Amino acid sequence: MDQNSVIVKKEDKTAWVTMNRPEALNSLAPELCSALVETLAECEADSGIRAVVLSGNGKAFCAGGDLRTIAALGGIEEARGYVRSAGMITSAIMRSKKPYIAMVGGAAAGAGFNIALACDFICASSNAKFSQAFCSVGLISDCGGSLLLRREVGTRAAKALMFLPRTLSADDAMRLGLLFSLTAPEKLYETAAALASELAAQPPIALAQMKKLQNETEAIEEILRKEEEIQARLMIGEDCREGIKAFFEKRRPIFSGKS
Repeated sequence: MDQNSVIVKKEDKTAWVTMNRPEALNSLAPELCSALVETLAECEADSGIRAVVLSGNGKAFCAGGDLRTIAALGGIEEARGYVRSAGMITSAIMRSKKPYIAMVGGAAAGAGFNIALACDFICASSNAKFSQAFCSVGLISDCGGSLLLRREVGTRAAKALMFLPRTLSADDAMRLGLLFSLTAPEKLYETAAALASELAAQPPIALAQMKKLQNETEAIEEILRKEEEIQARLMIGEDCREGIKAFFEKRRPIFSGKS
């Protein structure tokens, strides 16, 4: 595991897990995916941890897939592996017996948005922004977003957010019911800590069973498999290459629709 990609702090009965690629807005490079999955497994095995707070170091929660990694993918199997490694984060969160809080103080884009949705609660500051963003680079929503967003906001609103990838402000996200709390930036840590402390005091077995019943993990695993198959093909296709090139060239992409 890359020890630098994830920072872990254990305080009372709470694990504070921080994605640590601030220079890349905590985008999901392979080393971050593997380090985060390993860290979450360690949290799950630790009986002294009753709640987990997931956050990102720096200006962003998580900017989603790492575009340089995607641009360098060598073929369909490598692409499948990359999509699968990111999806394992969502799976670990949703299958966990412990409550998860996403502490979002900046951008949660693409897969980063969906990882936040996988958590049981989202505590956000007024600086938070949320975007599906996938269409901008010729991709579909992954990390379970195909199910999670629709479940939260309904099919029509989910289509609007995915087909027309616009950025939601923290106020927009609150109005849609995506957030547990919305606070000033300087109050975000305090708010998340208070919620984590309250959750840690609840009966852990009962909470675990309630979470299991609510999360429909069989459905999320099926969605992750479907996303992996589709996304891998899109990642090595012409539209994705054009979307990434346009992103770095700071221009609008021109999609050909060719596979």
